[in-house]
Amino acid sequence: MSAAKTESTWIAQLLRRAGFGFTPAEFKYYKSLGYEGTLHELLNPKNVDNSTLENAIADQSFDFTNPNDLRRWWLYRMSFTRRPLEEKMTLFLHGHFATSERKVRNPHAMYLQNMLFRKYALGDFHQLLLSVSKDPAMIVWLDNQHNRKGKPNENYAREVMELFTIGIGNYTEKDIKEAAKAFTGWQTRPEGFFFNKNQHDFGPKTFLGVSGELNGEDIVSILVKQPQTGRFLAHKLITFFAYDNPDKNFVERVAKAYRESKYRLGPMLQVIFSDKSFLSDRAYHAKIKSPAEFVVGSLKTLQIENLDNDLPQMMGAMGQDLFHPPSVKGWDGGEAWISSDTMMERFNFAARIVSTRMDELTTRFTPSELVHRRGLTNTLQLVNYFLDLLVDGDVSAAVKDRLLEYVSCDLDGKKVSMIEDDRTLDAKLRGLVHLIMTLPTYQLT
Repeated sequence: MSAAKTESTWIAQLLRRAGFGFTPAEFKYYKSLGYEGTLHELLNPKNVDNSTLENAIADQSFDFTNPNDLRRWWLYRMSFTRRPLEEKMTLFLHGHFATSERKVRNPHAMYLQNMLFRKYALGDFHQLLLSVSKDPAMIVWLDNQHNRKGKPNENYAREVMELFTIGIGNYTEKDIKEAAKAFTGWQTRPEGFFFNKNQHDFGPKTFLGVSGELNGEDIVSILVKQPQTGRFLAHKLITFFAYDNPDKNFVERVAKAYRESKYRLGPMLQVIFSDKSFLSDRAYHAKIKSPAEFVVGSLKTLQIENLDNDLPQMMGAMGQDLFHPPSVKGWDGGEAWISSDTMMERFNFAARIVSTRMDELTTRFTPSELVHRRGLTNTLQLVNYFLDLLVDGDVSAAVKDRLLEYVSCDLDGKKVSMIEDDRTLDAKLRGLVHLIMTLPTYQLT
């Protein structure tokens, strides 16, 4: 770990990258585990009781045939799960196997696909890829419903290589044609996957140098075992969880875990989060928050428990509409999250989150309670508290001075060492939180 930063710093980074941030109570718990203990718990979600979340979801009676309820359900899971890495990997896989409800037009099928991602989030990539290849939403999304003997549709065969496994440049057009024939007859019916043997090409095929009467399962098995698949996944996972443009050695260390674990995702994540590159200044505050990270992280940090029904739409306006990725490539991420329009939506969200519309904030941030609970006795302590809470204190001296100047004046502009009136203090605290949430540092994770 970097000598300039404490273990708590890296635990906080781990919780933001391997999840969606943390409440103060969650951070206290994870600090008691230490970095290694926290990572161990994140990597073993099945050992963590998540029944409180599941019971709360059951009580709300989400309608999984309704696209709006589907997005609300997933946002609720992200916000309150006790298995954050499981949920974060589900989001990664949603972008990796990008499928849009706009074409599938079956919210329940999208729900089942999402549950499939969660099932294999840290597990066997071979089983995951095979299951995705038979997934009804994917079959409709990439037109394998129309892939028939004598008239093969190449969409899925192309994308399973280009986007899901070995990446562009590592296969030929002939490989696409042969793979397409292998996937003929893989269709869907209302009850789920259906192998239509009358539409399957049982003839000989040659794919990536392997010959025989290959079918879709054979294609999946061949692809999973390709050394380039490990590198492709490693590069994409590092970019998602650590930083952009990772060096070759880091990629190889993660790809090695893929091979040695017999194609499991969990060991790859273990290497990423334990690696010196992740625990470095290069990785620290190096990723631009996705809308999901921005929204859910804000809710968790400020302990807002009542989620407004239109939060998924607000996230969509920021550029990440769940279950509606923009293309088969998913979301580009990184700098693509930031534009004049999407930044305005982030600032609007920040303004809304500190307003009385989300009245849970009013109860959590009663000024007198905060002052007494934290023992804050002057405006400098107030500013330091919220900077530490929201941005790890990572701002320039000039920015900190401007925030301090804002809090050190009452509503008439008079300089004070501490605002005594609770109503004025409440207004100033809300204004302070809003200002910090609009800082460039707050857009980073």
